[in-house]
Amino acid sequence: GGGLSAGFKRMLTGQNVFISDYKYEGEPGTAGLVALGTDFPSKIIRLNINQYGGKIVAQQGALLCASHTVDINMEFTKKLSTGFFGGEGFVLQGLTGDGDVFLKAGGSLIRKDLDEGEELRIASGALVAFSNGVDFDIQTMPGFKNVLFGGEGLFVTTLTGPGTVFLQGQPPQRMISEIARRVPGGGIGLAVPIGGVGGGAEGGSGDGEGGESEGAT
Repeated sequence: GGGLSAGFKRMLTGQNVFISDYKYEGEPGTAGLVALGTDFPSKIIRLNINQYGGKIVAQQGALLCASHTVDINMEFTKKLSTGFFGGEGFVLQGLTGDGDVFLKAGGSLIRKDLDEGEELRIASGALVAFSNGVDFDIQTMPGFKNVLFGGEGLFVTTLTGPGTVFLQGQPPQRMISEIARRVPGGGIGLAVPIGGVGGGAEGGSGDGEGGESEGAT
């Protein structure tokens, strides 16, 4: 909905240009059913925007579906460093309006409520969404040893309360990178059977056995 301009904005946030609207028109007092699926093994969480200050900010592509009263807007990161090194990109999904949203998260799903001024440092790509009022920023990893041996690199994502943060234990891109890193450079070889080679050919080499096979067919 919203025309081409709204579709272009959705595309920048990781969604499709076009969206599908489902409306149940059955008998009064009955309900319809819509089955949802994800493009990656994920958990699906249902959040009501009204319970989180009227706005939820999600990472690109995290939105699975939403009520027709929910608007999908572009939420820009405040700093260039956040877009370059945060692992979430320059554009996030700003979900506003009235209703429910369904988000997808890879691996374990973690909810963390932050108090006023409380900071939470997370790994790159682990963010799913956060509520209105949470500040999203990138900071350098303190300590030279932490940078070299910590495994998270030079930058970490910092979320500052008050508000609620949702994290995922297995970001899809990280899992894909780990699988690709372990694939040999020559690729994965697959055994392809060739006619006339193998045990089946040896079993049918005799005249008598060959005649029985022909008779069986």
